[in-house]
Amino acid sequence: MARTIVILGASYTGIPIAHYLLKHTAAKVKGLKVIVVSPNTHLYWGIASVRGILPDMLGDDKLFLPLAPAFTKYPSDQYELVTGLAERVDPVTSVVEVRGNDGSTRTIQYDELVIATGSSFKGDMPFKNLSSTEKTKDALHAWAKRIESAQSIVVAGAGATGIELAGELGQEYAVTGKKQITLVCDQELPLGSKFKRDVRETAKKELERLKVKVITNAKVATPSSSATTTTLTLTQTKPSGKAPPTTLQADLLIPTYGVTPNTAFLPPSMLDARGFVKQTSLLRADGHDAIFVVGDAGNLQDPQAVHADQQMMHVVKLIEARVLRGVPGGNGKRGEGVLSSETEYKPDGKILFAATLGRNRGTGQVGNWKVWSLMVWFMKGRYLGTNVAGEFLKGEKTATGKAW
Repeated sequence: MARTIVILGASYTGIPIAHYLLKHTAAKVKGLKVIVVSPNTHLYWGIASVRGILPDMLGDDKLFLPLAPAFTKYPSDQYELVTGLAERVDPVTSVVEVRGNDGSTRTIQYDELVIATGSSFKGDMPFKNLSSTEKTKDALHAWAKRIESAQSIVVAGAGATGIELAGELGQEYAVTGKKQITLVCDQELPLGSKFKRDVRETAKKELERLKVKVITNAKVATPSSSATTTTLTLTQTKPSGKAPPTTLQADLLIPTYGVTPNTAFLPPSMLDARGFVKQTSLLRADGHDAIFVVGDAGNLQDPQAVHADQQMMHVVKLIEARVLRGVPGGNGKRGEGVLSSETEYKPDGKILFAATLGRNRGTGQVGNWKVWSLMVWFMKGRYLGTNVAGEFLKGEKTATGKAW
């Protein structure tokens, strides 16, 4: 009996889910077909975007890997890549309406649907995928030219992306005296309050070691869409003994805040007030047993790569268990690692975090332990994952390095 699983999104969760189903589940279910829908023709290794946005640091061949060749090993009747964008999902009739990049339209019927569409930065910042591979490339190249021509650069936002970008700019330009680099932080220290204070202090100290000026307790009031400016207005976010300046001169402003979920194609009833999918502990859309949600698009955990990877490794077993319910013998004794379709995902509250601060240093936290800078460099900073992106795309390992 034919069965179709549609996966919306082809990045850090959608790709390994597709590989798992094709490598493992398809052998157990006759007639299974996996359809991946993505507006991007290439995997964008966005983890490295904080380095790739700088001129001449990482070539396109390191950041963009073509999707199609990674799936040619599977029978054509089991797999299809649809290059287009989901425009509407009807959970009542179990259909997805897709608009192809060429302007064509298509309606796809599904038995199971996986929402792995991730999130985007506001203002079309290319730290994540834009609406197509070419638009993402063009945006990266345009920002690289702006960075090259600017003498003073302000990075607004001191989350993980902000401090990593400031570190890259600091090492390449500030520490050598080529450009002035400033990071504007809305709290007394970079990163959020959930992190240990010494981790946050290390981030600030290492950036200052790279000659990055860190302004705390302030926000840039100038609209984030303004890429090039002369005078930036700052607003104070917290009274302090040393108030931040009210204005700041800069040639270039780079915003690194404002992540929004890619869920506009879904019925409003499936979304929470922030636009994230209402996601259950069974990694389903609330009230929809056949619709699975994984990664940044869901509201079960904060958007973070490690959370997405943990959810992904759980959801593939839930999908397989659901599919096998309709297969003769599929409800028999479960083998090692096989879950019931009702096995809940239990988020691990332990913090797992690492941020590079330039190409040679970093900081991080595992549980209540601060991670050594050398370890961050060894595990992440040397390559920002570009050395394993090819293995990931081929389905040989997950984003966090688990064999797949």
